[in-house]
Amino acid sequence: MSRPTIAIIGRPNVGKSTLFNKLVGGMPAIVSPVEGVTRDRVYGVFEWSGRNYNIIDTGGYTPKTDDIILKNIRIQAIKAFDEADIILFVINGREGLTSSDRELGLLLTNSSKKTILVANKMDNSDLDENLLEYYELGFGEPLPISAQNSRNINTMLDAIQDFTKNILEENLDNSHINLAIVGMPNVGKSSLMNSLVKTNKSIVTSIAGTTRDSVDSYITYFKKTYRIIDTAGLRKKNKIDDSIEFYSSVRTYKVIDDCDLAILMVDGQKHFNKQDKEIASYIIEKGKGLMVVINKWDLISKDTHTMKNYKDEILYRFSDMQNYPIIFISILENLRIQNILKEGSIVFKKYQNNISTKKLNEFLGMAIKNYNPPAVKGRNLTIKYVAQVRHSPPVFVFFTNFPQLFPKSYRKYLENQLRSAFDLSGVPIKIIFRKK
Repeated sequence: MSRPTIAIIGRPNVGKSTLFNKLVGGMPAIVSPVEGVTRDRVYGVFEWSGRNYNIIDTGGYTPKTDDIILKNIRIQAIKAFDEADIILFVINGREGLTSSDRELGLLLTNSSKKTILVANKMDNSDLDENLLEYYELGFGEPLPISAQNSRNINTMLDAIQDFTKNILEENLDNSHINLAIVGMPNVGKSSLMNSLVKTNKSIVTSIAGTTRDSVDSYITYFKKTYRIIDTAGLRKKNKIDDSIEFYSSVRTYKVIDDCDLAILMVDGQKHFNKQDKEIASYIIEKGKGLMVVINKWDLISKDTHTMKNYKDEILYRFSDMQNYPIIFISILENLRIQNILKEGSIVFKKYQNNISTKKLNEFLGMAIKNYNPPAVKGRNLTIKYVAQVRHSPPVFVFFTNFPQLFPKSYRKYLENQLRSAFDLSGVPIKIIFRKK
C-alpha cells in the first residue's frame, strides 16, 4: 500500500486551502476569501513524526446547483474522497451547522472512510462551547483548530497518525520526469492531461480560465514515470483582471521553473501569437525541454500543405522554434496523443545526455574547418577545445584566447552545429566562451 492519503473536504470558504498550505508548507494552493477559488484537486506531501503523507485540497462541496463549474467542483471533491484513506471534514466552527454540512456529513457517514471532524477558525478556547450542535453529524467530538494561527494542528496530526498506523508506506521512486502543460486559456491543457492519465483529474469546461491551481498526476510510459502538471492558462499581463488570476499565473511560471519538460499548447484554429512566443521564450530562457503541441487539428480545413504552412508561420513569428518538435493533435479524436509521451521521452534523454569531450573536440575540428572564427578588432580568434560542463540542460564551454570578442553570429553557428551533430532537438543549450 502507498503512503496514506488525506483529503480535505468541506463546503466553500471554511479554510480548506489555508489548512492545506499550513500542512505542506509554503503556499502551493491559492488562498482567498472569495468562495470557490480552489476548483481542481491540488496535491501535496507533508511529514509528521517521521512519516510522509499525501494530502489533497479540494474545492468547496456544494450539494445542489445548476452552475456547471460548481457541479464539476463537487465531482472533483468526490473523486478526492474516493482516493483518500482519511477524510478531514472541515467546518467553520464560528458559523454553526448548515444544510451543506449536513448533506456532506451524511455522504461521509454512509461510507467506510475514516473521518476526522475539524472545526476551523476557532482561534481560542472561548469559542469551543459553540461546537455542541456538531455532534449530530455523527463523528464524535469535533476538533477545534485554527489553520491561520496553528491552534491544535499538532493534535490533529497525531489523530491522523493514529488513524493510519496500520497503513504501510512503500519507498517511492522520485526519479520521474516533471512534464508541465502550459499555454493560453482554453487551448485544451486539462483535456490533454485527462487524455494522458485516462481519468478526469482536471475539470474540463468550455469556459476559459477554469483551472486556477496547478494539478498533477503520475503515469508510467515505457518504464518511465511522468509527473504531469496541468496549469492555469497564461494570458497577456494587461488582460489579467483579478488578483486570483494573477497568483495563478505566478504559480504557472513557478511550475515552468521547476519542470524538466514543458508542453506549450496552442489552439490550431488560431495563429501562433505574441503571447505564445513569450511563453515559449520563457521556457527556453529557463533551460527547459520544450515541445509545441497544436491542438484542435480536427477542426482545421486541410490540404497537403496545411501542416507545413502552419509550421512555417510559427518559424516566421519565432525562428527559434525550428529547434523544437511541433506535434499536431486532436484530443477530441485521440489523434497523435501517444506521440507526445514518445517525443517527450526522446527529448528528456537528450536533456540529460552527457557528450564526451573526445566527441565534442572531433565535432569542433569539423566546425572550425567549415567556418573559421572571424578576426575581430584586428585579433585572430582561436578555440582550443570544448567540454560539456553540465546537463539538464546541456552547457558547453569553449576555451579560447579572446572570449569577449566572439560575435553573436559565430555563437549561433556553433549552437546550430552542435544541434545538428548531436541531435539536440527540443533541448535549449547554453554556450559559454572562457579564457584559456
